[in-house]
Amino acid sequence: MNALEKQNNTRIFGLDVIRALAILLVLFSHVYYLIDSINPLVISLSGLSGFTGVELFFVLSGYLIGSILLRQYITDDFSLQSIFVFLKRRWFRTLPNYYLILFVNLGIAFLLGYPSQYWYKYFFFFQNFKTYSIGFFSESWSLSVEEWTYILLPFSLFLALKFGNKLSRKWTFLATILLLIVLAHIFRYFNMKNSDISTMEIWNTNLKSIVIYRFDTILYGVLLAWLYQFYAHFLDKYKTYFLILAVHLFVLQFIILNVLGVDIISCPTYFKVFYFTLSSMIFFLVLPYFVFWKTSQSVFSTSVTFISKTSYAVYLIHYSIVVVLFKYVLSQLYYQLPTSLVLFIYFGITFSLSYILYRFFEKPIMNLRDKN
Repeated sequence: MNALEKQNNTRIFGLDVIRALAILLVLFSHVYYLIDSINPLVISLSGLSGFTGVELFFVLSGYLIGSILLRQYITDDFSLQSIFVFLKRRWFRTLPNYYLILFVNLGIAFLLGYPSQYWYKYFFFFQNFKTYSIGFFSESWSLSVEEWTYILLPFSLFLALKFGNKLSRKWTFLATILLLIVLAHIFRYFNMKNSDISTMEIWNTNLKSIVIYRFDTILYGVLLAWLYQFYAHFLDKYKTYFLILAVHLFVLQFIILNVLGVDIISCPTYFKVFYFTLSSMIFFLVLPYFVFWKTSQSVFSTSVTFISKTSYAVYLIHYSIVVVLFKYVLSQLYYQLPTSLVLFIYFGITFSLSYILYRFFEKPIMNLRDKN
């Protein structure tokens, strides 16, 4: 592994905190379904925690891949070969786990009778590229957004380098990211003009979960990587203020606007075009505080690092495998388990299986990648 790759693989505790927080929010988002809660507050908080967790992952992922690509962009020739090396390393990180769990989900879908007529799309991440064709393995929608952005971003940067040679690489990189963000807004705008999304349920599947309308969320993390590379002192100086601003914007978007009755009918442009812009900016403002949190001696640091390392495995198995099968088992019982016991089993099984997947499958593959 060269010096650049070692630098990229150096753990930053603050980013471990973000990963751990994000996956715990995602895990909590399915609790209401598992315990059959009909409490509107619990259901609302579950939806909010799931959305927040996934969006945090998106922006964090953008920051990490953006840091790698930016260093290559300004120091190397950034050829097609370097792009394929980047993609190979990304795919070693994401695809083995994904395909293993995909096959498990195909078996579960067959056994439980879930809709699986579009199973072949999952192998190429087309299950939600421009239309929603997900009948099982529902959490895979976000992985499609990630994988297609991994392809879109470096090739866009490569083309920008070929046709924008009058600009320095620093500004060519920034201009490319901003243009791609604008492009996603244009796609959402034309979707608003040419589709009838009138409920949040339709919004969730036909807009929020579609690749061509969501890739910009990851690009806000890439934008942060650019700022960190060239203006780290500025970010460090104002990181606390950015975090405070993010908290206020979070309250505005997810609490105040709801209290004021702002919805998809009264404000369609906001919900269909700029809703994701605001949420992405919130998490973009959150991240600088954690980027500079390099180490920790806290008694909780070991637990945070463990959750962070297993977060990808947790995300893959927590719902379509653990929740679905556990829910099926609970439905076959003649008695009802206490809620506390259900939650203990849910978290225990999820983290146990995730550790096994990480320790005996994911980690060996990552070691093989770094060795070669």
